[in-house]
Amino acid sequence: MTTPDTQFSTPEPPTPSLWVAVFSLTMGVFSLVMAEFLPASLLTPMADSLGSYLGDMIGWRNVFLLATALSVVTLVLQYFTLPRMEPGRPTPLGTLVSVMKRPGMAAGIVAILLVFCGHFAFFTYVRPFLEGVSRMGINELSSTLLAFGVANFVGTLAAGYLLERSLRLTLLMMPLIMGVMGWLLATLGGFSMTTDAIMVALWGFAFGAVPVAWSTWITRIVPDEAESGGGLIVASIQLAIALGAAVGGVMFDISGVLGVCATAGTLLLAASALILVAVRTRPEAAADRDAVATSCQ
Repeated sequence: MTTPDTQFSTPEPPTPSLWVAVFSLTMGVFSLVMAEFLPASLLTPMADSLGSYLGDMIGWRNVFLLATALSVVTLVLQYFTLPRMEPGRPTPLGTLVSVMKRPGMAAGIVAILLVFCGHFAFFTYVRPFLEGVSRMGINELSSTLLAFGVANFVGTLAAGYLLERSLRLTLLMMPLIMGVMGWLLATLGGFSMTTDAIMVALWGFAFGAVPVAWSTWITRIVPDEAESGGGLIVASIQLAIALGAAVGGVMFDISGVLGVCATAGTLLLAASALILVAVRTRPEAAADRDAVATSCQ
């Protein structure tokens, strides 16, 4: 038997499903992962070869217009999918200065500049090398850039295994391999399309582990200021990209594309030497504790 109160009571509004929040967070994390890793690994095999192919089909101006349209679509998707991320605490600009003053940070940032500057000095002019020195047509060029991208993706996957073994060795060996490839391309480039493609692919494999290794390095060297350190790394990489393209352009005008390969190789070998002698992979306090423990044994 129903009472008047229960008969005419208004139903409560339904509680929003918690799955909406879960979906929103999932999309946000998915977008962040895409923005962080895919441009350097999974999308590289598609972008390199597709860009070269479309450039030959519809012209480079239309490729730039297409890239602009895709960037606008990406911006809109990020605006609607990324959740708000409030800072846990304010970070003044002085924090960046204090982080840079920590032992090993300055050497690491210089090494990052050298590695990425060397890479983009070569990568900006890889097409003139493959077309002018290796004598590749559009099909061979697209295939070589696809091989570079696939190797880059495999290198990114292999980075986790390598970093579990030794962060320092990974930081050291990747630019060393790239530097050796740069000088081999400068001296043996044009010997055959196959050897040139293999060396370019090896370069891509080595570079695939570079961003992951340096991201891991910053979390270990300044674990209490990883966000500020990450900002310094991003700024350094952006500067290195511009410097690499500029240095490559100057060397291209002076000594051609082979001079670009030699210059890129030299910058990368210099980065390896700096990493060997000056870059720390642990905070100073942890290194001092290990040194004390070793001396007491």
